[in-house]
Amino acid sequence: MYDYLFKLGTWALLVLTAICMISSGAQFNGTTYHLGEKEAQVTVPVNAGHLNLTLSEKTENMTLFDELGKNVTFNSSYRFWRGDHIYSLTFARPIIGRLIYNMHLQGQQFILPIRDHGPLCIILPAGFTTGERSLGIARPAPDEFVEDESGSILTWNNTTQISYIEVNYYRRSAPQALMIILVLLALTGLVLLAQYYISIRKLKAARIEMENETNGKDR
Repeated sequence: MYDYLFKLGTWALLVLTAICMISSGAQFNGTTYHLGEKEAQVTVPVNAGHLNLTLSEKTENMTLFDELGKNVTFNSSYRFWRGDHIYSLTFARPIIGRLIYNMHLQGQQFILPIRDHGPLCIILPAGFTTGERSLGIARPAPDEFVEDESGSILTWNNTTQISYIEVNYYRRSAPQALMIILVLLALTGLVLLAQYYISIRKLKAARIEMENETNGKDR
């Protein structure tokens, strides 16, 4: 059952990757990060018999697919050096395909150090978006940003001058919710201001009445 779900999720990811390629207006040959609620599924293009990966965290469940979508076995070695998790993958033959692995996420912020300066694509979780400065934006701004039913897709075609990418994202309904909160706060402020004004007038009227009573007694 787990293998079936994994394969189903992998095929769905490949479809989203294809959408990412189409959205860039040209063949996309970079790394794709498909963000979920707690994990990101990473797809790395492969066109070699050997691949080195340097990651900021340890990963599991690396899977290699060839150009026909068939699972390909490979040998791997791992070492940890100066805070980096380094993987060396060796294939039985030169492969044209994609390597897929997972990485953990925390909150609604994705920070990605750029180690390999190639094109990359980030697909936000379903129901999430970015771009509203008060709620969250992408730094640096992507070269392309596409929103459709499949999700929000951000693409950077050239990362040679970028040291890291930071994407803060939020639910699509967040701007409307924020507007409702601001309206309620404004209405609350108007009510308090009106109550303050009424209280001041009552105090002023009471003071005038007391002064009139005092003046009447003096006479």
